[in-house]
Amino acid sequence: MGYFVGLTAALVGNVVIGTGQCMQKSALNTLQRSGKQTPRYKSPLWVLGLALNYAGEIFGNSLALSYLSAAVVAPLGIVSVIVNLLLAERFLGERVTPNQRFGFSVIMAGVGCILLVAPRKAAASTAAEFIEVVASSGILTLFFTLFFVQAILVLLIRSGRQSLLLYVVVASIFGSMNVMASKLLTMFMRLKLTATAMAVLPNPADIVFYGAKAAAAAAASSSSSGLSLAQVVAGLVMGLSIAGQESFRQQALGRYPVMEFQPVFFATFNVIATLSGLVLFRELDGWLHGAVFFSAFAVGIGLIAYGSRFLPRARAVGLPSHIRLHKDNLHLDEYKMQ
Repeated sequence: MGYFVGLTAALVGNVVIGTGQCMQKSALNTLQRSGKQTPRYKSPLWVLGLALNYAGEIFGNSLALSYLSAAVVAPLGIVSVIVNLLLAERFLGERVTPNQRFGFSVIMAGVGCILLVAPRKAAASTAAEFIEVVASSGILTLFFTLFFVQAILVLLIRSGRQSLLLYVVVASIFGSMNVMASKLLTMFMRLKLTATAMAVLPNPADIVFYGAKAAAAAAASSSSSGLSLAQVVAGLVMGLSIAGQESFRQQALGRYPVMEFQPVFFATFNVIATLSGLVLFRELDGWLHGAVFFSAFAVGIGLIAYGSRFLPRARAVGLPSHIRLHKDNLHLDEYKMQ
């Protein structure tokens, strides 16, 4: 039951995100046609679209992560892209080309391939399971390792060694860290709302920093002051992850075409987020399931990345300066005489 609840939340969330993106696109088109230098945040339609984006992430994808593996939730993000294009065709007058329809079919085949073999059990369904999973996850070690790797990659970018792959890897790692933190937080909130977990479930940040046994004491000491040091640090990590992903994603989009960046980013983000989730939460049922899953996952990601290349529209090709066409060079009089 939890699997289908999470799957529904992810699908609905991405439909809402795609709708919000289309609304933002419509608002930007209106601002561009007006010819005025009006900031986008002053457009009510753009703000509403932004709100829908965050609503879809929080109440859709984040909720889904409390029930499902990141191996299921992350690939479903492509649904928002498809919804955005379809709504743009219907309401903004944009035409979906045959190539894009072919891309849709390939992408859905890839998503279906992953969903068939993805882990279906929740990482934790009780308070005791949650405490055990968090305490033994090694998420603190993983985050420190990822931050160390990020520091090296960012230094490489700042030193001038800029490449599409560097931007993609940095944005993908930040995004994966946010997915892991969101998964812990939403599992905690879902279990906290149950009657059995109401008084016995410590905050996941306290479990990670202090250990399972000391977490209860840390929670008790933080009840008067509001937040423990571990919870503040965890909040900062989530904030930095969100800001870091968006910052380097926008930098990449400012340097590289969307049709080059998006397929590579989508595939890389899915691989890192999925591997991180499987390692931390041990969601695979043995080596056989692991072998089947990774084989199907590789095929599915390949299909998604391949299909995504058909979604962007072809860009206009400018002629070189020495091949400029002028009406005087077309000899139109000769054709009129014929």
